[in-house]
Amino acid sequence: MQSLEFDGLRVEIFAPHAPSFAPAPSFAKEAASAPIIYLHALEFSAASVGEIYKLVSRGADFVLAAIYLSEAQWGDKLSPWAAKSPFKGVRDFAGGGAAHLNKFTDELIPRIERHVFGAGAPAWRACAGYSLAGLFSAYAAFASDKFQKIACVSASFWFGGFDAFVAAHSPQRGLAHVYASLGEAEMNPKNPRGALCGETARNFIAKCRSAGAKAEFEQNLGGHMQDEIARISKAISSLVNS
Repeated sequence: MQSLEFDGLRVEIFAPHAPSFAPAPSFAKEAASAPIIYLHALEFSAASVGEIYKLVSRGADFVLAAIYLSEAQWGDKLSPWAAKSPFKGVRDFAGGGAAHLNKFTDELIPRIERHVFGAGAPAWRACAGYSLAGLFSAYAAFASDKFQKIACVSASFWFGGFDAFVAAHSPQRGLAHVYASLGEAEMNPKNPRGALCGETARNFIAKCRSAGAKAEFEQNLGGHMQDEIARISKAISSLVNS
């Protein structure tokens, strides 16, 4: 595992057959056919990300690049546009997601993949996340052609205007596999936000299927901040084993 800094964010790279991250020339041979998954996560969950990689990599070789954000950066960099927060005591969303997606795909991805794969390329590339990072991954499926696979775990599909965005746009070409999941309580039809969350998630999956992608939607027991490690591990396993 190796750490680097990018645009005020810390990035950790977990790679197969490399307890300590080797230089590109020697490591590229090991990783030549491996896929790479980019996971946005909160800084305080770093230990959980390492556990997720250990769990999933037991059965498959892949590279995991974890991009850590502070709580303040979380709402600023992952929200696709400015929006009011529906939660008391939580500040409004700044809408920096589009700018972050551009820097992420144009600068960070090439930097990491040159180091990991040398002159080669990953077998495929995925964007994954939980909560607002899951929404950012769903947004990336429609706004960027850099990802062949997407995982949206307990994604914030209630985000203001995202239902209209899904209705008005289509996934980018080349999208092959999408995995989305929500807890039962997250899409409670008796709660307006829950009803919107479930409806938007189903519409998102339908749009991805209509574009030719394999699109899975899984309903989990419980609410939002529950079983995060298991849910993310299941999502990543689905991507790497398909």
